[in-house]
Amino acid sequence: MPRQAGSCASPEEQTHLMASTSSQPVEAAASEIEERPLRSTRIVLFCDIDGTLVHYPEVQEQWGQITGPSVLPGCHLYVDKELGRKHKILKLPASSTGLQGVISVKTLTELASLRAGGAALVMLTGARMSTLLQRLPFLPAADAYVCENGGRIFYHDTFLPTALPIAEDLAWRSKHNETAGPADQEGVPPAQRKGLLWDLYRSLTQDGWKVDTASYTTCIRFKSSPDKTDADLQTVLDNLPAGLASSRNLGAADVYPVSSGKEKVAMYLLEKFNASLETALFMCDDDNDLGLAARLPKVFLVGTTAESVKEAAEADPKKFVVATKGGILATEEILEHVEDYLGTFVLG
Repeated sequence: MPRQAGSCASPEEQTHLMASTSSQPVEAAASEIEERPLRSTRIVLFCDIDGTLVHYPEVQEQWGQITGPSVLPGCHLYVDKELGRKHKILKLPASSTGLQGVISVKTLTELASLRAGGAALVMLTGARMSTLLQRLPFLPAADAYVCENGGRIFYHDTFLPTALPIAEDLAWRSKHNETAGPADQEGVPPAQRKGLLWDLYRSLTQDGWKVDTASYTTCIRFKSSPDKTDADLQTVLDNLPAGLASSRNLGAADVYPVSSGKEKVAMYLLEKFNASLETALFMCDDDNDLGLAARLPKVFLVGTTAESVKEAAEADPKKFVVATKGGILATEEILEHVEDYLGTFVLG
């Protein structure tokens, strides 16, 4: 059996090793080490929130039901239909539309374990800032929290003794100033804000579109209605001014600066964390995730919310790992695949 590194060698073997080592040109060996490119091995897991970690009744009820409170304070029990297993879940605050999402405690503990092992975790969502802040007590502890489709980044920051110690990356926010206007106009009514994004907002509202700007400063959201068809919406997206980009999210269209978007913010954070594309992973489910998914070596789909996501997965089955279940069961299933993949990556 080959001797493992660190095992004891016999005196004869030691003499042979010393002789062979001393015969190597030390200068050449040092030069080889200096020229060898450094390769980051830090894992970064980008993780979407809605439909990936947080799930809603429409999907949850297909796979099980909430039976009542758990003995764990603040938790409820969710029993899956297939095996009758009990899963502890947290109920998030209801959204503005009245829907209440849930996240499993196992999801929280599995992601905490990945971070404890040295991986960086980034929460990546198209949601508005107020939604992100409202959910933080229920979301996994992470190294960065990104909202508004990449427009804003927040980190834990204990410099000030606040109840929720986070701070915004103002260097990143300033990259969108030319298009979305400066951060200090957050309190200014959208109709009076400066920037190309808000010029578009004014144009859309004048044309009869209902544009959602509540708690958005680097993004606007709108969708089709009885008065505005999906074809009308697509026409707007196909003719955006230079400097603006778009994506579809949960049936709505989001428009934001080209300096933003999930792909751009991910590249920025990889550099900040001294990591690389080859050591980055993505857990996601929707159309607005495909741009970043195309750049990464491995993508884990908790679901295929959009037809475009399903098509991408079918076209590249080696890149995409797709859950076979739904809701929190799919998230827990996918996290097992992530752990298996990371074990293979580290060992391989």
